[in-house]
Amino acid sequence: MKKIIFLTALILAVLVLSGAGCAWFPSEREEATNVPRETETNVNAPADPTAGWEVYESVPWAIEMKYPSTYKTVIDTYGWPHALVHFIEVAPGAQSYRAQIETWDNEGDFRTTYGRDPAYIVEHLNGKNWVTVDYNPNPTNPAVAEEWELIISTFRFTAP
Repeated sequence: MKKIIFLTALILAVLVLSGAGCAWFPSEREEATNVPRETETNVNAPADPTAGWEVYESVPWAIEMKYPSTYKTVIDTYGWPHALVHFIEVAPGAQSYRAQIETWDNEGDFRTTYGRDPAYIVEHLNGKNWVTVDYNPNPTNPAVAEEWELIISTFRFTAP
């Protein structure tokens, strides 16, 4: 009889201690749900093709646009009375401007000067002035137009 009581007490003690141990140490599943998850990132998302580019910014006009280091900016209003900035390729022998950002008092002035040149992208600024971005396409290299479409896609107004 003493053996039965002893075995019963031992079994009860083991069960109580096992239950206490389970309560004290949460299961792996419980731990996993209590651990903050890392931010999920889409490893298949394409990299930003404009990462690391330079930024042209005009504070008075509240505009900015990114461009690759294969270009440099030049301030030149001689013969370009509406120009804020020109972009010229950084390459041996490069002399002509590849693109420019210009400002206009109104759309009529812009249209009178350039007509309907499809290379121009027109942006309207606060109902007051027009800002245009123009690139000179290279008929022998269609990649130039693709590059400038990407560059122009980074154009934005920095103030309302």
